[in-house]
Amino acid sequence: MLAAIRKFSDRVLGRGDAAITVPVMDGALKADRVLDEAKIVAALPAIDDLASDGNMLWVSAGRTLYRLDGDALVAAKEFDAEISAIAARSGMLAVALNGRSIQVLESNEWREIAKLDQLGGPLVGVNALAFDGDEQLVFSEGSQRHAPADWCRDLMELGRSGRAGRWNFRSGASGELARNLHFAYGVLVQDGVVRVSESWRHRVVDAAGGGVLLPAELPGYPSRMTPASGGGFWLSCFVCRTQLVEFVLREPAYRQRMLTEVDPRYWIAPALASGQSFLEPLQGASVKQMGVLKPWAPPRSYGLVIRVGADGQVQRSLHSQVDGKHHGITGVAEHGGRLYVASKGSGRLLSVGLDEGAAP
Repeated sequence: MLAAIRKFSDRVLGRGDAAITVPVMDGALKADRVLDEAKIVAALPAIDDLASDGNMLWVSAGRTLYRLDGDALVAAKEFDAEISAIAARSGMLAVALNGRSIQVLESNEWREIAKLDQLGGPLVGVNALAFDGDEQLVFSEGSQRHAPADWCRDLMELGRSGRAGRWNFRSGASGELARNLHFAYGVLVQDGVVRVSESWRHRVVDAAGGGVLLPAELPGYPSRMTPASGGGFWLSCFVCRTQLVEFVLREPAYRQRMLTEVDPRYWIAPALASGQSFLEPLQGASVKQMGVLKPWAPPRSYGLVIRVGADGQVQRSLHSQVDGKHHGITGVAEHGGRLYVASKGSGRLLSVGLDEGAAP
């Protein structure tokens, strides 16, 4: 009863879960041009995920897995379904296909070590993988209703069927680590803690204890993570939040009509890329001035990578602003003393120095 009264009062007063405020990008999150000025390693229209085992950088795009050879990408293996996540460790590769199965392979001979397609039911939306030692793999499943490519529909439906799992691919044992997550999209094991990105709640949590590992609410929807040299980790945000989208998420009648009557390309919703059609919805007032898109306009798409320290505090960030070109960051990986970034929105593999964008 009290919870219902509190929910009603929050909706009337616009506070709590009913608030449509979005954190300001300032301090360590202050906007810059690092991602737009980054070195373009390759153009790869379907680029999605990155993984490094220390010796080799692997890149997924559509059904093809690539490896970085010097400054060139070389096709290494073609799969029979779209790759939805990858992970690498000392001669082994883990690959999720179409969100529905996970294979662990020897990266030299491509021999299959083990395969998983069930976790208390069929897998549906596996979107991130991470090795936990030489025998175990942790993974996130964004939704048990929607495939990874349907993430926007899951957001608009206020989905909370995501989960994180652990699989011992040597013994075959598997189990859930966390469930009922608001779109799990990223896993990382550090110091025995399994970190999971909970996108629709704008946070990173401990899969076992459920505690929030990032004290500040994020301005974007977090996704995949990778360890950072010196401790901590890099976190990609594949899209950013706006007050208009936050408002739409709190209007069930409008959302339902939009989902059933409007082409998904033109929903009032975030996107991996924008500015490609005049039919796209404006994301707020004052988007353009004199026909020029303002870099500080409300973002429909954006590029954001966050560096989180070992203490859990945001240290700095790398941006491609609203008027930039490298949006929709879905993967990051340190390799060879540089940070590689997958911009799915622009279909490019980027490379930046580890200190680029750091405060002097």
